[in-house]
Amino acid sequence: MALFAVDKPLGITSHDVVDAARRRLGTRRVGHTGTLDPLATGVLILASNSSTKLVPFLSAEDKEYLAWVSFGATTETLDAEGPVTAEAPVRFSKKDLETTLPHFLSLTEQVPPAYSAVKIGGVKAYEAARKGESLELTPRPVKYLEVTLLAFEPAPKTYRIGPSPNGWEITPVKGRQAPGDAGTQRGRLVQLPRALGTYPTAVIRLVVGSGTYVRAFARDLGELLGTKAFLSGLVRTRVGRVGLERCVPLEKIDPEHPLEETQALSFPLVQLSHAEVKRVLEGVPLPIPAQGYVALVDNRRQLIAIAEGDGFKLKIKRVFKK
Repeated sequence: MALFAVDKPLGITSHDVVDAARRRLGTRRVGHTGTLDPLATGVLILASNSSTKLVPFLSAEDKEYLAWVSFGATTETLDAEGPVTAEAPVRFSKKDLETTLPHFLSLTEQVPPAYSAVKIGGVKAYEAARKGESLELTPRPVKYLEVTLLAFEPAPKTYRIGPSPNGWEITPVKGRQAPGDAGTQRGRLVQLPRALGTYPTAVIRLVVGSGTYVRAFARDLGELLGTKAFLSGLVRTRVGRVGLERCVPLEKIDPEHPLEETQALSFPLVQLSHAEVKRVLEGVPLPIPAQGYVALVDNRRQLIAIAEGDGFKLKIKRVFKK
C-alpha cells in the first residue's frame, strides 16, 4: 500500500497531479482523495495501487483551508479565473465581517457553485455552465467546524503561512520575495493567483466537512454582507491528520518513502491478536465495544481493515490485507 502527500502547485488540475504521479510511480492505479481547483494549492493526498481502497475514507475527512475572499466583485467561476462579471459597493466594517462569520457554523446546507462537479441528470454542472446552460442546483449538506478571520486588508496580500496549535496562521511578508525564497523568515510563502483588481480582501481559516465548496462560502459571505465576493486565493493546509508541513513538491514524490496509512487516517487504532486478524480476514465481526470507524492493525501496526463499531461489536467495512 502507498499514500503520498503532495503540495499541489498553482495553475494545474488535480488530474494533472495524478498523471504526473502515475509516471513517477510507474503505475496507472493512482487516485486522489479530494479535488483542488487549478487556482488552489496545498494538501492533495494521492493513493496508489491497493491504497486506492482508502480513498472513500480519506475523502470523507475534515479539511482545513486558508481562504482569501475579495469583496466588491464576482466572477462566473466564483474564483480568480476571471473576468470580473459584476461589481458592488463595499460598505461593511471589519467588525461587521467578524459578526457575520459565525453564521456558517450553524449552516447545514448550501447551494454548490455553478462551476462544480455536481451532476444533475448525469450532466456535470461545470460542463453545462461552460456551454451557457444553467442547471437547477439544490442545496447539499455542508459542515463548518471553524471560521476564523485572520486578516482584512484593502487589497489581496501575500503572507507566509505556518502551523500552530490552533491551526495554520499567517505572517506578513517583509520586503519583496519570490515563492520558495525563505530568506530569514519562517513559514511558506503563499503563491496567489493573479489579482483581478484592488478589492478589500479577508484571509479566513476554515475547517469544513467533506463536500463543502469554499467558493460557495465566498459567494454567500458576500451576500450576507450586502455585496459581491469571490475566492481570490486558497490553500488547503490539512486533510484529516495530514498537514501541509508533511507534503512534498510534486516532482519529489518518492516511491520508497510513502506516507503510513495509519498516520493519515484519523480513526482510533485497535490492535488485534493473531487469531483476531484471521477472523477479520474471513469477514467475521469482532465483539469489541468500539463506536464509529476504527482502523484495525496487527502487532506490527500494519493496517488490516477498516471497521465500524456500534458500541457492542465491529462490522468489517474494508479489508486491506489478505
